[in-house]
Amino acid sequence: MPGNRPPAPVRASAQVSTAARRGRIPAMDALAGRLAAPMLDRTPGSFLGRGRPLPPDAPKVNDPGDVTYLIAVVRRWRRLIGGFVLAGLAVSLAYLLLATPQYRATARILIDFRRLADIGQDQFAINNRVNDAAVESQATIMTSEGVLRAVIRAEKLDADPEFAEDGSALDRLLALAGLADPADASPAGRERRTIEALGRRVTAQRVGVSYVVELRFLSADAAKAARIANALARAYVDDQLAAKREAAGSANGWYRDRVAELQAQAGEAEKAAVAYRGANRIMLADGKYVDEQLLSELSSRLVAVQGERSEAEAKLARIEAILSAGGAGAVADEFQNNLITGLRQKAAEIRRRMAEITARSGGDHDAVERARQDLQATEASIADEFRRIAQGYRSTAAVARLNEQTITRDLEDLARRSAEAQGVRVQLAQLQSVADTYKTMRDSFLTRFAEAAQEQTFPVTEARIISGASEPNRPATPNWYKAFAAGLSLSFGLGFVVALGRDVLTRRVRDRRQLAAAVGSPCIAVIADLPALAAPPAPGRNPIAEAARLPFSALAESLRAVRLTADARFEGTASGTVLGLVSAVSGDGVTTLAGNLATLLARSGSPTLLIDLDLRGRTLTRLTRDTAATDTEAGLQDVLDGRVPISAIVRRQPSGLHVLPASTHADRLHPSERIAAPQLANLLEMARAGYRYVVLDLPPMLPVSDARAAAALVDGFVMVARWNQTSLDDLQAAVALNPEIAAKLIGAIMNRADPDVLAVFDDTVLDRSLTYLRRARRPEREGAAGRAPRPEPESEHAPQTASDAGVETR
Repeated sequence: MPGNRPPAPVRASAQVSTAARRGRIPAMDALAGRLAAPMLDRTPGSFLGRGRPLPPDAPKVNDPGDVTYLIAVVRRWRRLIGGFVLAGLAVSLAYLLLATPQYRATARILIDFRRLADIGQDQFAINNRVNDAAVESQATIMTSEGVLRAVIRAEKLDADPEFAEDGSALDRLLALAGLADPADASPAGRERRTIEALGRRVTAQRVGVSYVVELRFLSADAAKAARIANALARAYVDDQLAAKREAAGSANGWYRDRVAELQAQAGEAEKAAVAYRGANRIMLADGKYVDEQLLSELSSRLVAVQGERSEAEAKLARIEAILSAGGAGAVADEFQNNLITGLRQKAAEIRRRMAEITARSGGDHDAVERARQDLQATEASIADEFRRIAQGYRSTAAVARLNEQTITRDLEDLARRSAEAQGVRVQLAQLQSVADTYKTMRDSFLTRFAEAAQEQTFPVTEARIISGASEPNRPATPNWYKAFAAGLSLSFGLGFVVALGRDVLTRRVRDRRQLAAAVGSPCIAVIADLPALAAPPAPGRNPIAEAARLPFSALAESLRAVRLTADARFEGTASGTVLGLVSAVSGDGVTTLAGNLATLLARSGSPTLLIDLDLRGRTLTRLTRDTAATDTEAGLQDVLDGRVPISAIVRRQPSGLHVLPASTHADRLHPSERIAAPQLANLLEMARAGYRYVVLDLPPMLPVSDARAAAALVDGFVMVARWNQTSLDDLQAAVALNPEIAAKLIGAIMNRADPDVLAVFDDTVLDRSLTYLRRARRPEREGAAGRAPRPEPESEHAPQTASDAGVETR
């Protein structure tokens, strides 16, 4: 479709591509005719910038917090750390040989916390005070100045040379120079100095989580160490006894005064309560108010009377109900008396006799009629008796009701008077409470006063010596194991800190991870220094052809990795690929690697053009220059201006590589302007059609902006950094200042690395690669030993080595 046709220059390049791939040099004439074409299309569909951006998965720079990095630091700086360790062990050995042996004697003291309390304190309060701080406090008291002073005076240590002369080195120098403080010569000064010396030798430490404290003393004399340790333990116990006695005496006097004061206060409070009761006519009986007792009694009587009335009314109602129903014979036994019982028995006898007569003579007999009349009379007598009982209950209920009314009136009157007296009673209760409180406090302090008097008479200390110090049989210091362990650990730690500081502060490329993190692109090749790979090149051998001369070398394999990376990145493209080799600063070997990469590509059968775009240094131009050429040789600038055809400029190498040099004469345009001009874009477009690869030797990124000007013309960039020379800061700055180049980076190369040293930096890929390649080439060398060497073809422009040309490759 017309809408999908490529631009005119691209169609033209496609027409000459076939001829260019066949004869290469005719393609140069075709390129020369197209240089005047307009600026290429830079739409997203064009060939410029068609490289896919790398995902943001660059490895991180070595982090000092990473354990693997710390291990790597130890490996890298093992000689430095080893030197520190040896020095530390030497210092430890010197200390062990020169130090005076010291003996440590230990006494054990048990702290009984059941008595570690104030006078009169109860057991619950003592248990609450048992904690680590209390034990540590007692350990501190054992080494206090008071205990030490008592030991010094008891053992006369101020006259002992071991303590009197145990000062600092500065004190001894001042004493020799006569500059010591005159106060130190006095008895008090000597005692103070002895206390300080003794305090440096004694330690008190708790044993685990128990209440036992170990009191340790260090001395050059074993017997003296045991003697002073026991003296310290006894001095501590005596100090506790004196403190207990002093506390008991102080408490005794204080309790005495306090008890007298409380006694007076309790008497005053009791007098105030009695006077108040008399003034308000408040009567008490057995500690209770009289009206309250009457109120309680009336309430009880009222309840009893109400019960009597209710019981009488209930029985009366029951009897009346039974009499109304005519069933006096069914009355409960509680309503019966002897008379009723006799009448009921008589009625029963009459009924029995009526039944016998009726059975014997019939129901119409006169005897039956008389018996019936007797039965009726008897039942009437029973009913009359029940009516009499009911009248008694009626009288009882009336009396109980009258009593209830009387008691209720009396109770209401008493309750009213009691309520009116509540205000007075509240005030009296407060006065009585104050009096009772003073009495309770007085009794409590009297008890404590008795205990304090007993403590003062017979004080008991909470400390007890459970194990006296014995004479040690071996010195405690110097300890060979601890001395060597301390020397080893401290020297190793110091050496590691120094090594870590040097490793962090040395901001140079030393392994692949650093390089990848700095440029944000993977390190695709690590190239060893050329002298480490083969013998020095013979005269007349070009350094840019080393990879082609040694196709099985590590250099060649590394450059093949660059080619594979480029092919994978730009797979499926119809035209050639433009690769640019750049560096952050000069001297990283960009020219040598660009030449070797291009030579290797051409040697593999791919049409390759190598262009020297370092228009300032022109190192590639000098390396490929004919020995008969003049200093004003034409080059790229002349081709771009149309003054010289490209076919007359291109230099053909024996490997099949075509090199487009730079002009050696002065240019009318600035190099960056020359690179950014549309003529170079047209030239590269034509080169894509005639060559499979176009390799650009670009100047460094930080000093000049030429590489950035060419960023739009290049498909992919390869960053070159020199091992242990290029700064990580320079690489990061170059990537940050040239985002166009950073977006097209396909990888990075670490150049001129030392395999042995690189392996120390946790990067053994190069060393393993070299080992593998040496093994792989051994059969080849053995098979070629009997064959004559194959002559290397001569180039039309015989190249020189960098040393012969008198230049230094970048």
